[in-house]
Amino acid sequence: MAIVLSACQMQACDNRTINDHGVSSLVLMERAALKVVEVIEKEFPETCRFLVVCGPGNNGGDGVAIARLLHLKGNEVKCIILGNQKKYSPQLQQEISIAESYGLKIDNKLDKTAVEKTDITIDAMFGIGLTRGLSGDFENAANIIRSSAKKVVAVDIPSGYDADCGKCLGEVGICADVTVTFAYMKKGLLLGDCKAAAGKVYTVDVGIYIDDASSGYSDIVEADIIKSIEKRPVNANKGSCGKLLIIAGSESIYGACYLSAKSALATGAGLVKIYTHRNNIVSIQQNLPEAMYLGYDTFNEQELLEQIRWADTILIGPGLGTGALSKKILKKTLEESSTPIVIDADGLNIVADDSVKPVFKKAAMKNPVVITPHLKEMERLSKLPVSQINYNMENVAKNFAIENNCIVVLKNFTTIIAERNSTHFVTSGSEALATPGSGDVLAGAIASLIVQKVNTSIEIAVETATFIHGVAGVNASKEHGVRGVLASHIIENFPNI
Repeated sequence: MAIVLSACQMQACDNRTINDHGVSSLVLMERAALKVVEVIEKEFPETCRFLVVCGPGNNGGDGVAIARLLHLKGNEVKCIILGNQKKYSPQLQQEISIAESYGLKIDNKLDKTAVEKTDITIDAMFGIGLTRGLSGDFENAANIIRSSAKKVVAVDIPSGYDADCGKCLGEVGICADVTVTFAYMKKGLLLGDCKAAAGKVYTVDVGIYIDDASSGYSDIVEADIIKSIEKRPVNANKGSCGKLLIIAGSESIYGACYLSAKSALATGAGLVKIYTHRNNIVSIQQNLPEAMYLGYDTFNEQELLEQIRWADTILIGPGLGTGALSKKILKKTLEESSTPIVIDADGLNIVADDSVKPVFKKAAMKNPVVITPHLKEMERLSKLPVSQINYNMENVAKNFAIENNCIVVLKNFTTIIAERNSTHFVTSGSEALATPGSGDVLAGAIASLIVQKVNTSIEIAVETATFIHGVAGVNASKEHGVRGVLASHIIENFPNI
């Protein structure tokens, strides 16, 4: 399990290491510098010209130590410290004294020529404690580095970003090719503007450890979670592998229910029945003969109740529409179902209606409910603007999960899965998933793993499906290119995973 920490949590771990365990901050700084140099040598083995740009705090101290180590290895190193000398941290002052004793010259001015003449620029201006945007010499340095640096390595986090939400705090932030972060992944490196700015991220061990892994820490869902899918019994049959009801599609839309159903079948659901508008039946039957079908054109309560009672799990919403008929179907499904429900797409837009929310909340109190919104759908559900959600994804998802007793899969380039007592970051995907129908495929995979009872925990099934969906998108992009991935390509890659 890869733990993800906020800036406050990381600082608490740092302080505990120093105060409770007696490891000095200078020792930690030296360990950090050694690890950064190791990563640099791995990523850029032929490089010998370095520029290290430092700030006045301990991140700057890391930078000076890095510059010294590179200098002692015979490289051409230029080290620059920006900011008021009177505000240098004690650790930075110690590192300056050590570096100068080894003959490393330190300057306090940065110009474009220095950046252009170097192979690797190392950003050590500010770390995870930054709370305001870059300004003055630091803003100028960031602009020069962005426009002129060949390659950039950031120390702990690129300068200029909030370590918790990834937001650029000012007008400009550093854009790195590689970021070396210490001890644990920081939330900001996975979110907001900073995810794109961080480049390839290395998390390195510097001797700082949390004392209790169960104390409210978030984590990254990793490949090991696939092992949670229990082996299918040799005496399995289609009935024992779960009966999934997909209520999706509308009078003029059938693609969404087709994709979600195909996804569910490709990830192992035993029986998949599509309950959709009558107009869709012929088209879907021709393309997906493995599923079962039932069509409607008016609200038939008795017929709907029969389908609900048949199902072990229900997926509702993809392409459903938001008209009066769809609203009736969703409300009745929430009221009558006694099985897990996954709600996606138009289902979420209906739930956002104030007249439906109480029904949704009541349903989630008696049965497991999973919702899979993207940011705009979350805006409708939470009444918060997308701009606010984007930089507060974890808290928005977690608050909604707690208030409504449901599991929230908040989709973005990093997806947040929030449950009542935990949050998880899913980073397995890429920009290749930004394709129409990708969300329908994810909803089908989630419902499929739930209905198969691949694990005793529905939460684990949700996390596993979301992880697999991301990997499948990445794998599809290797064949079709990032821009060429279709939702159907994601499904095609499920079997290999």
